[in-house]
Amino acid sequence: MSAIRDEIRAILREELSALLAEHSGPRVETVRIETSDDLNAFARRIAEQMSVPGFASKLQSGEVRFALERSAPAAQPRAIPAAPKLVGAAPKPKAPMLDKKLITEADLAAFGPGPLRVPPQARVTPLAKDEARRKGIRIERIEP
Repeated sequence: MSAIRDEIRAILREELSALLAEHSGPRVETVRIETSDDLNAFARRIAEQMSVPGFASKLQSGEVRFALERSAPAAQPRAIPAAPKLVGAAPKPKAPMLDKKLITEADLAAFGPGPLRVPPQARVTPLAKDEARRKGIRIERIEP
């Protein structure tokens, strides 16, 4: 009977330590990216981790975070001169407008990252808000 109790206690200890590890705050992983090859390796590693159950939701919620490793500066980078401003250049295009009373996840499929204008009375479903955050869409309510 004591062997069963010992086994149960061991299982409970493992489960409790896993739960505590999950709720101890965001996990921050330091990443060194100095070259395009480093960046590509990091992207491949993230793509592989996406197959791990729960990783995508932890990444989206901020439980998994990344920080760039600070290294000693090797040399001062050269300043890149700003592009000359063209006189009479075309004005920046306005953000796209979605004129609906109820905005769903499916409505956001046609839009990429950036601002999206919606009427002030429009309702945005929670799933649409999540999708907008995932795609980098910033929902802006326009003034009448």
